[in-house]
Amino acid sequence: MIKLGIVEDHQILRTAMVNLLNDHDDFDIVVEAFNGIDLLEKINPEKLPEVILIDVEMPEMDGPTTVLKYRELYGNQSKLLGLSVHKEPRLINEMIQNGSNGFVTKSVSSEELFHAIKKVRSQGFYVSRDIAKFLKSSEQPVLQDSLLNETEEKILRLICLEKKNDEIAKELSLSRNTINTYRTRMLEKLNVKNSVGLVLYAIKSGIYWIDNE
Repeated sequence: MIKLGIVEDHQILRTAMVNLLNDHDDFDIVVEAFNGIDLLEKINPEKLPEVILIDVEMPEMDGPTTVLKYRELYGNQSKLLGLSVHKEPRLINEMIQNGSNGFVTKSVSSEELFHAIKKVRSQGFYVSRDIAKFLKSSEQPVLQDSLLNETEEKILRLICLEKKNDEIAKELSLSRNTINTYRTRMLEKLNVKNSVGLVLYAIKSGIYWIDNE
């Protein structure tokens, strides 16, 4: 079972999510909180959740600050999945910069939510189609602009297709170490911390687009 945490300030929604996920055989809620402060007070460092769902907009300590504080305390031991009604691109941008592993909208179906949790745990990132469309159409840049060369763009497209470094290396006839170097360089160029930052940059810049299938 995947150990989960939920951070959501609306009690009715939080209770509904807890009940929904606890009824699923693959999930076990180990901590629930109404904001980032509450999460950090309740979290057990010896039994950290594998995935934590974090509302983007919360009182006292919002989603971006919660992600930042959690990463400072516990590094990358948990995957952090943002929950958003996609009203504020600035907050989503801050979530990316602070180390969030992905986003889903609160309007997604239960099946997509289950899929997102499993995906972010196994692949390290997940972006719902609604979030991708919103960020693509928003006027405010989501990520710092940076010009990637042709090879970097090819690697980035393959990352978006969830290819692992070994698979990318084979497809491009490069060594695994070379792919690792390119990935590190792209993270530095784009000023992002993980794969979801790369994927959202690719979506925003038109290098990659999530299809409608």
